[in-house]
Amino acid sequence: MRKFGFIFLLIIILLIPVIVLKIGNLPVSSNKNNQDFIINKGEKLTSIATRLQDNSLIRHKYFFLYNVYISGQKNKIQAGKYRLSQNLSTPEIIKKLTTGGTSDYWIKIIEGQRVEEITPRFSRSYEGYLFPDSYLVPDYYTSDQILKMIQDNFDKKFTQAKENSSSKLSDKEIIILASLIEREARSLEAKKVIAGILINRLEIGMELQVDATIQYLRDTLKPPKDYWLPIKSSDISIVSPYNTYKNRGLPPGPICNPGYDSIYAAFHPTDTNYMYYITGNDNQMHYAQTLSEHNANIAKYLKSQ
Repeated sequence: MRKFGFIFLLIIILLIPVIVLKIGNLPVSSNKNNQDFIINKGEKLTSIATRLQDNSLIRHKYFFLYNVYISGQKNKIQAGKYRLSQNLSTPEIIKKLTTGGTSDYWIKIIEGQRVEEITPRFSRSYEGYLFPDSYLVPDYYTSDQILKMIQDNFDKKFTQAKENSSSKLSDKEIIILASLIEREARSLEAKKVIAGILINRLEIGMELQVDATIQYLRDTLKPPKDYWLPIKSSDISIVSPYNTYKNRGLPPGPICNPGYDSIYAAFHPTDTNYMYYITGNDNQMHYAQTLSEHNANIAKYLKSQ
């Protein structure tokens, strides 16, 4: 009898994990109402599990993680938008997440792109305000609804970048300035310095002489196969209010769609005595206070190989 009792106890002990797992995998409730659940590109599995639990779609994230690993589905969960309900078991939810979401699609806007590079669906009047980001768009959205989604994101990020700024420029001027900065520098530090240089030029009535504005007006007059190619000396003679070699002040509108760092830099420029800058053949920014120093930088970092 003792031997039988020991075997019975052992069986019970072995069955406990199975029973617990079975219970843990059960649906949270019988509620069949769908709710949208978005998995972002590159999102970690632990983050997905936590959000499923927080949205009451699974009983516990650890049951979800265990099932994913034990079933070999770790690398098969796809980014997208899913419609899930509380009456689905954990294995059923995993199956949905590994077979693709709805027919919604992603729109990715890259920093520094002009409207034509993003989509022909939007007019040029939106230049500067299509905030660079990845957007998951429902397949039934109209162009106006897509623009509203992008505009809401722009408003949020613009407000964040504006915090604690003492800039005297209008919001429109900030976006124009940010669009120039976007095409002229890569790092936040460099963008803030260039913002300071361009503001210095504006304050003394000096031409901004930004090559990117010449690229913009040239490519607007004659749309090319590839945008933003280096300018030629003849391009500088093009008559246009966007020609910052011929006209003082900011151009009349943005030349691209700037990202957060460029907008932040426009609001928070580095206070500097520099008046000139170049990007050298070494891919580094080189600054100068005087024209002679600037010419020396050109000779050293651009003309020499």
